[in-house]
Amino acid sequence: MSIAIAIPCYNGASYIGHCIESVLNQSHPADKIVVIDDGSTDNSFAIISKYPVHSIRHGRNLGLAAARNTALENVDTDFIVYIDADAYADQNMLDILHQEYGKGDFAGVGGQGIEVYRETVHDRWRSLHAHQSLGENRDEHREFLAGLCMSYRCSALSAIKGFNAIFRTNGEDIDLGLRMNKAGFQLVYTPEARVYHQRQDNHASLRRMMYWWYYWAFIAKKKNGRNPWSLLTGTLRRMLWSDTLPDLFIRRSIALTRLDLELSFVKIDALFSASRSKIH
Repeated sequence: MSIAIAIPCYNGASYIGHCIESVLNQSHPADKIVVIDDGSTDNSFAIISKYPVHSIRHGRNLGLAAARNTALENVDTDFIVYIDADAYADQNMLDILHQEYGKGDFAGVGGQGIEVYRETVHDRWRSLHAHQSLGENRDEHREFLAGLCMSYRCSALSAIKGFNAIFRTNGEDIDLGLRMNKAGFQLVYTPEARVYHQRQDNHASLRRMMYWWYYWAFIAKKKNGRNPWSLLTGTLRRMLWSDTLPDLFIRRSIALTRLDLELSFVKIDALFSASRSKIH
């Protein structure tokens, strides 16, 4: 089984070197490493060019989904693994994904993202309530795989025409997973395949992230015939129970609790805005 690793990058100069080094040093080497510079305006491409990888540069920023499609078009392997530029891979990540594909006729296998930074209240909140991990139990029937660390059979991706570029940087992983499921493909999550997320947030960036996460998740579910208002039910449950009460009574953090409440209303605003969208 031949495997390529694809890294989309937009203005990721602070992270991209560490990310590339982590995939170059895998215990199971990749057959090809493709890095897509998606119209960066910083010195990302100069950094990428220093490494023995296949680099492609977009003339302008097209978005994460389009960059992933460009990578797919430029590999001839059986499988492709996508890693975000602001993450770095555990040394055994590729070996674990390779082993998973040997267990069955899976169309996709995803791993978990572990947050590196937890010092500020915003990073701690993200690590508790907005991480890209599905827990410590393997699951062979996933609705979608989190974008931070996901892999697919190239033939399955091509069969559903890859990522939908309208999603640009949010919701593209949900949309792809739902379309995979509708096409009869099976997706697997394994917690043993790990990447480490180096994102850092402030108040404004955390609000933006949660707004667009929920806005495009609503669109993805709506486009694929799933109930998008389940996102509202989940938001209310987290606001009234599963996030807020542990932060207040177990972690005893007023700052985290305030963020729980504030960001719940950000999510609700995003969902109602998405419900009025003309995107179909």
